[in-house]
Amino acid sequence: MIDIHSHVIFGVDDGAKTLEQSLQIIKEEIDNGITDLICTPHYRAGMFDASIESIEKNFLILKEEVSKQNLSINLYLGREVYFDKSLYKNIDCYKLNSKNIILLEFSYYENPDVEEIIYNLTRIGYSAIIAHVERYSYLTINDFKRLKDNNIFFQINASTIVGKSGLKNKRLAFKLIKEGLVDFISSDIHYNRNNFMKQSYDVIYKKFGKDIACKLFKTNASFLIE
Repeated sequence: MIDIHSHVIFGVDDGAKTLEQSLQIIKEEIDNGITDLICTPHYRAGMFDASIESIEKNFLILKEEVSKQNLSINLYLGREVYFDKSLYKNIDCYKLNSKNIILLEFSYYENPDVEEIIYNLTRIGYSAIIAHVERYSYLTINDFKRLKDNNIFFQINASTIVGKSGLKNKRLAFKLIKEGLVDFISSDIHYNRNNFMKQSYDVIYKKFGKDIACKLFKTNASFLIE
């Protein structure tokens, strides 16, 4: 499986604090069947604003230690960006694995005009993956369909699939999957959170079948790690 959303790099956000914690998360990812992991530390102005230099430094330290321990996983670098207008000024710092794709997070309560933001991104040659889309209660199914028409990708958290984020979010997640709107299911793993990737894969396999499960957990994400 490929996990495109994680907070595994130590000392840069609210995920792992130490290298040891990073390695613990990675071993749990491997136990859940993850072979490829995109590390996406938060960027949110005034809250999570570690420099790209410090993130790259700790990422390389982590990669080296993973190699030393012969851990069977490939690591890639990205960011999860909480939208504000500064995104456009520094957008090259936030790419997923050096591709013109941004993992975007929005307010859970107020619509910042997501469609306008996506339009502005596409004008400058970028696409977006909207993180944990099941959390944005202000977006309707028709909103999701319009965004999808603009080559936007949607990611859902594995914890939602197994019911850890409330029944309302789970129902929305399943409806979006049924409508063919979801592209990725990812862990959004932090230290001291359970990893539900394998468990959620089993749920999707049982409910939607092998082909859908393979697409949501692996095939759809393969272009991000090529």
